[in-house]
Amino acid sequence: MNNPYVHNSKRACLRARAGIWGFAAILLMAIQGLAVATGSQKHPLTVIEIAGVSLATPAEKIPDILQAQGYTQVNSSLYTKSEPAPNGRSTVYRVEIDDTVTSRELGYFRSLTGGRNKSPSSRDATIPDSEIAMVRQLYDAVCNVSEDLQSERNCQPPQPASMMINHGMMLTVDANHSVLLKASDSSTSVVVRGSRVE
Repeated sequence: MNNPYVHNSKRACLRARAGIWGFAAILLMAIQGLAVATGSQKHPLTVIEIAGVSLATPAEKIPDILQAQGYTQVNSSLYTKSEPAPNGRSTVYRVEIDDTVTSRELGYFRSLTGGRNKSPSSRDATIPDSEIAMVRQLYDAVCNVSEDLQSERNCQPPQPASMMINHGMMLTVDANHSVLLKASDSSTSVVVRGSRVE
């Protein structure tokens, strides 16, 4: 003979288990949704534009972007342009793009060449307006971190005439990204490397 109390308690137990499993399933879906949403956010270094090109820019669009700014394509990975500078000198710009199956590396370099006047530039000269937004974004992406990490990354306090990370040498930011930043009024070197698997 079945005991109604035992039968009811089994039903209650099954309902409780079903409720727990249902809650667990909803929780798991929420966690997966959060992981997907978080995973879809790009690393700041991926979207910062260097001469109008980022790590995420489709390769077929790069020539048009750079040529629209006056760059000449030298080969599949190098673009250059030159502008007159004071004292018979020239400002030379180089953009290098190294694409592989697993990564992309963008390099931007500005330097002064030629002329007879080799005297140093004035102390109050600042990083050119055309570069300041780019170098500030790069600096913030790497150095807007805890003081310990700033110290580890050798984040030199930014000045109007100078911005530098890791003594101007390549810095590994994480497993997928590396950066070099050394900017001044007279020359700038920027390199950003990113893995295609993030």
